[in-house]
Amino acid sequence: MARTVRTVTISRPTTIALLVFATVVIALITLWASGKAYAKVDPVPFHDLRLLGDKLAEGPVPFPTFVALISPMILNMLLFMPWGFLAFIALDTPARPALQSYLLTILLALGLSFAVEATQYFLPDRVTDVNDVIWNSAGALAGAFFGHLRKRVRVAFE
Repeated sequence: MARTVRTVTISRPTTIALLVFATVVIALITLWASGKAYAKVDPVPFHDLRLLGDKLAEGPVPFPTFVALISPMILNMLLFMPWGFLAFIALDTPARPALQSYLLTILLALGLSFAVEATQYFLPDRVTDVNDVIWNSAGALAGAFFGHLRKRVRVAFE
């Protein structure tokens, strides 16, 4: 029995509208989370990874401590993954090499993430951290990777 493959086509304007929506959601989550951080982090790049490495080097780390150490990294990545996915899809065209779409996605994600951090800097209960920019960009890159993988799936974005 032959299997039929159904292609779902999503127009470019719809993709861009979803990207704008994801950007607004990121802004709203940022404003909502302002002042709710458990600690102010030192603005040293990869400080969170060094702290995690130091704790692991000391011996077994209690699970709640481990979760507290990795959750900011994971949450920042998850926040930007849908944005990276949609940005890559919006930028990816047959005429543009995939590497260029990746680079544009990352540059735009860096710009958005810097804008978010700059906004947080001026909020009264601010917690700004260069590591947020790093993990946001990593999440956008992961999202772009999934956007690129969509070519192997029977979902077409115009």
